[in-house]
Amino acid sequence: ASLDATVAAGTFNSRVEDTMEQLRVAVAKDIEHNAWTPNVLDNEKNEKESCWCYRGELHEAVDRIMDGLVEREEESRLVVLGLIAREHVLFLGVPGTGKSVLGRRLSEVCGGLFFQRLLTRFTTPEEIFGPLSLRALENDEYRRCTEGFLPTASVAFLDEIFKANSAILNTLLTILNERQFDNG
Repeated sequence: ASLDATVAAGTFNSRVEDTMEQLRVAVAKDIEHNAWTPNVLDNEKNEKESCWCYRGELHEAVDRIMDGLVEREEESRLVVLGLIAREHVLFLGVPGTGKSVLGRRLSEVCGGLFFQRLLTRFTTPEEIFGPLSLRALENDEYRRCTEGFLPTASVAFLDEIFKANSAILNTLLTILNERQFDNG
């Protein structure tokens, strides 16, 4: 039985190695086929729907965000990129390095509501999503007053997010991943 298991394991490992090699070859061919060439960039710049026409505005946004900050050009570019790509940006760093300033300035650039909270293990959903509407409760509806809280913010800065309790982290999943908030 031990010999059969050894032979089976060897056969399995051999098949895995063959499959991985086939995958490597396929990826290498695909990369070579889709290789970037200078004319691809020129064609993209001349397309009607190209974002190259906004290059000046993007540089201006980065400059406005990093104005007066020391050694924060890369972070300023990242928050502008996150805005354009509609993706989140995670900064890790010691206090006082300008993380919240970047978020506040980004909201000023895009003209949206800025939401900021320091999360702790005692943070409640009301602090993030807004208080429950008492009028709605009178009508047997479970709804929050979200104006000025995370669900209505254009830019959010959640400080010390890793210190939040699991209930808060779980409630943040949908709004962060899917950009949806179920209010009732």
